[in-house]
Amino acid sequence: MTPTPPKHSRRARIAARIGMVLTAMALALGITAGTALADTLKYSGDFSWRATQVKRLANCASTHWYNGTQQAAGSTGDASTGSKLTACDGAGSDSYWDGVHLLAADTLTMDGRKVGYRSDASCPPSRGFQFIKCWYVGGKAKGNPVINVSIIATGLGGQDVAVDWYYL
Repeated sequence: MTPTPPKHSRRARIAARIGMVLTAMALALGITAGTALADTLKYSGDFSWRATQVKRLANCASTHWYNGTQQAAGSTGDASTGSKLTACDGAGSDSYWDGVHLLAADTLTMDGRKVGYRSDASCPPSRGFQFIKCWYVGGKAKGNPVINVSIIATGLGGQDVAVDWYYL
């Protein structure tokens, strides 16, 4: 004698289908919510012909200031500015800085702007309220950009960074 599977009531079959639909919807919402919280890195403006290096240096410097950290020297806060900020000196060639690494925020916006040439080869003036760092990208040779990284705005939602530069 072959056992026959039990017959399910119509209500049980409907409940099973509703359960599958609800599970699928929950999974879809979970995936959508996960992508909605993804980190965002936005660029606008001009970053020179060395754009990749400039963006990475600016990202590293502004991130260290925002997070209050400096991995290489162990500095925090205002010690993560100017010549005291040494952790980012090699960031121009490090692809790690192609993403957002802010500890309490998920949006980093950078605005690049070419400014007028300075015959004394000094740093361009800061546009933001907080100076972070000035670099001679590629060295102090003719044709290389001099960049000034400063903070325009910062908060829990993210950070806006100014990158002002000119060619030597």
